[in-house]
Amino acid sequence: MFMGAGLWAPSLVQAQGFGVYEQGSCAMARAGAAVADGCGDGSSIYFNPAHVAGADRLTVSLGATLIDANGEFTYDYAARPPYTGAEVSLENDPIPVPHGYVTYGLTERLGVGLGTYVPFGLETNWPTRLSDGSYFDGAFEGFKNRIQSIYVQPTVAYQVTPKLQVGGGPVLAISSVELNQALDLSQQATPGGGPTFGELGVPFHTAFAESTLEATNEVGYGANIGASYQATDRISVGARFTTPITVSYEGNATFEQVPTNLTVPVDLTNPETGNILVPAGTPIDNFLQPQFSDGQRLAKQTIETEITFPFQLVAGVSVQASEKLLLLADYQLTGWSAFDEIPLQFDRLGDQAREENYDNTHAVRLGAEYEVLDQLTARVGYLHNTAAAPDEVVTPLLPESNRNQLTVGFGWRPIERAELTVSYQLLQQNDRRGRVRSPRAGESLSTDLNQGVYSFGANLFGTTLTLYL
Repeated sequence: MFMGAGLWAPSLVQAQGFGVYEQGSCAMARAGAAVADGCGDGSSIYFNPAHVAGADRLTVSLGATLIDANGEFTYDYAARPPYTGAEVSLENDPIPVPHGYVTYGLTERLGVGLGTYVPFGLETNWPTRLSDGSYFDGAFEGFKNRIQSIYVQPTVAYQVTPKLQVGGGPVLAISSVELNQALDLSQQATPGGGPTFGELGVPFHTAFAESTLEATNEVGYGANIGASYQATDRISVGARFTTPITVSYEGNATFEQVPTNLTVPVDLTNPETGNILVPAGTPIDNFLQPQFSDGQRLAKQTIETEITFPFQLVAGVSVQASEKLLLLADYQLTGWSAFDEIPLQFDRLGDQAREENYDNTHAVRLGAEYEVLDQLTARVGYLHNTAAAPDEVVTPLLPESNRNQLTVGFGWRPIERAELTVSYQLLQQNDRRGRVRSPRAGESLSTDLNQGVYSFGANLFGTTLTLYL
């Protein structure tokens, strides 16, 4: 029986590059340094819920971050004919990531709030074919990949002492995933349990189908808690912990046949009886086609998998260096080591798993803001992230590496009851070697599979409007 091997779960939730920390334009302009001193715009629901205890009126904030990503994969000169170091460019459109917060001070010491934000999300769109019409090797890893995870968080915060605030709330995560992938004929076994098509001469990465794996609006549960302490008149410290959240997905896998226009090079026989199952010269597409019919192995079927969104542990300090200058520094640990493999259960294709073996990531966030005028505050920041992906699992789904990011922005408050903040963030990623294919039968997962270099960067633009009612 023909097997549809090579499919796996959308391994998009992989690394620091997948986390979206820009959940408020004020904090974004500080490079995300906000755990010790919030912006007062409701974004503390995410950055440190303890600061909601400082709410003294109804505050409503709405905004979004626009992420304009760019990237390319450059083949090694000896990796692919005609040996010219071909470049393949990412085809992403700008992606808006919204956020919204409402906070209210019930008493001088008790504050409540509700926030919705998107702390994990990604879209990577690669071309399926190169300029010569052949399939891009990376399409067999995934060519149109998307994940979205929306967190909804009610929050309660309390001023325990004049110096200590605590806060937190449960988190409801609503998540959707989609992976589109080309399937390789050369890795499939021939009918009757015979050799693979590749062993019969079918070229590696010959597409015979394209698959879509999709699941929408699945939910998971967690919590986000924080504390803040006013150590001196000028120095504050804070910490936040967001629990890991596991989301179980049940969706559909669909398959569309791609013509190969190839014929069977030799008679395919039953190894036990010697009877000819498929005579030489038979169009391969003809005997593959029934596998896509209802009830067959490549018909539409259910699929189950799960993804754990990692914990975040953040600690930081803020220093009021002068009447107008505020300095901030945060350290962030993200628990990507929980992402060791991706289980996948197909209704007809059986169980599969993909090894990832990610490492925890570390980030240092440095920010500053200066009160230029009573109505105008300027902000700058710098951020460094380490990479989670080991060298052998850098793929088109998320070609991540160590990153340095610069931020700038301002807040303008033309009237007491309204403030507009805008920010810009430049993401610069180190080039990194990676692969565009999975191991073949008999191969192990190693850096020997890496065939080129990934380059990646992004421009991020943030805007938040806050009303103090």
